[in-house]
Amino acid sequence: MAKKYLMVITHSDDDQDRANGAVGMAVSLLSEGADLALFFVFEGARMARKGVAETIAGEYMTPVRELFPIVLEAGPAMYVCGACVKKYKIPENELLAGVKIATLPTVTAQMLDRETIMF
Repeated sequence: MAKKYLMVITHSDDDQDRANGAVGMAVSLLSEGADLALFFVFEGARMARKGVAETIAGEYMTPVRELFPIVLEAGPAMYVCGACVKKYKIPENELLAGVKIATLPTVTAQMLDRETIMF
């Protein structure tokens, strides 16, 4: 049985190194066969919006625009904070395919069943 992780992504283009590190780790976990779920919250919620990931490139790292398609192809469960969608004015039709708007009880239920990684 694969190890289960929930990665909480708290940054996007506001801290490109941290966002890039999160996506790089997600790719690594998926390549090792991990059962990964992603939760985009705070500034990280903006990465759940179409087109944002392509603008992120951490210094000395493979850019998110090259890594994120690998994550999306793997098809992990992906959630975005409902309050953050409102705060950052992200229209639902601009969310990446497969991203579900979630409340905290949805995310905490995932946390009970997975190791949690914060980025």
